[in-house]
Amino acid sequence: MTRRLHLVRSVLLVATILSSILLARLPPVQRAGMRFFRDLGRIKARRRLYTGSHNSMVIYSEVLLGREPSLLADTVPFVENGVVVDTEELKEADGSETRPIWLSVKGRVYDVSLGSSFYGPDAHYHGFAGRDATRAFCTGCLEPDCLIASTEGLTNSQLREADRWLEYYEHHDKYKYVGRLVNVSGNIDAMVEMALEAESAGDYIPPQLPTGSDIEFTSDGT
Repeated sequence: MTRRLHLVRSVLLVATILSSILLARLPPVQRAGMRFFRDLGRIKARRRLYTGSHNSMVIYSEVLLGREPSLLADTVPFVENGVVVDTEELKEADGSETRPIWLSVKGRVYDVSLGSSFYGPDAHYHGFAGRDATRAFCTGCLEPDCLIASTEGLTNSQLREADRWLEYYEHHDKYKYVGRLVNVSGNIDAMVEMALEAESAGDYIPPQLPTGSDIEFTSDGT
């Protein structure tokens, strides 16, 4: 088992290096690689949460094959602090002028300021900053019309992607939970209609973690 685990870690390490090289060159490879890096981050969190109770080999295979059990509030309690964040407060936390960077998934607001190279001004995922863009996390459509909270009309498979991102932010060792989003406003029907139109214009897949994931490999496979 130890030999197999070392082999898996070696393969993942090589794949990480190759993906990092290709990500900068080919957009289709970039999309696939982002998903790979996102899942590496989730593997790290699950290994930390399940220390001593789960086989590392099983964690690797379940997550990378998309067969992992849910790690949401019904299995691992989420942080709750009683703090509420309104949409205006969230909007201001966009990383500009030394402001913090907050984003929201399914109404849960997270401080991702330590990921400014990903979410800060001019960064690839800055569109997520200062808003609840749950729909974009589900579909991968990063057009402005797609960066909304509503998930109306999406499939169960797409909704599962939002859950995976929620797990990622909730258990990340650098990003912190801020509070619950309230006072979400706007003409939801009109926003959904515009999002559907934008989504139909491209072949989108759910966004994934950029290069630079801090997944760690240890000699004992934990």
